[in-house]
Amino acid sequence: MNIVMIVSEIDDVDRLGRLKQYFDEVDDFRITVLYISDPQEGLCLDTGNHAHYILPDAELVFKQELEDRVSHVFLHWLDRVKFRHEVGNRSVVIDRVIREEHADIVAVCRNRCDEDLLASLGTHRVLFDDTSLELPLAN
Repeated sequence: MNIVMIVSEIDDVDRLGRLKQYFDEVDDFRITVLYISDPQEGLCLDTGNHAHYILPDAELVFKQELEDRVSHVFLHWLDRVKFRHEVGNRSVVIDRVIREEHADIVAVCRNRCDEDLLASLGTHRVLFDDTSLELPLAN
């Protein structure tokens, strides 16, 4: 089972970390924690087919804080969890990463992502409110 967790804030990692209790029994799960930087915050250098972004120091520091938090929250599962940082249009990046990671489930805080976008991706999703976890899985 492959899970993509989309985070925008440090608190998102803690909220999504509450999913750990549901996957203790699953032997074959993999989690990709995805953070997407806004391309408007960086300087885009065109290098052919792939754009390269130079991001401000504050964005790079924040990305590192998120990655460190992921390592802390999922300390016992580090062999099953990876942090992935992308720069670009959120809907395009989310769609691409879900396909690349062969995601079975997408987990995201409700106020951080367009629910219509998630519904269009054709994958199960877990939506978090600011304080609670909504289960069972939405489809």
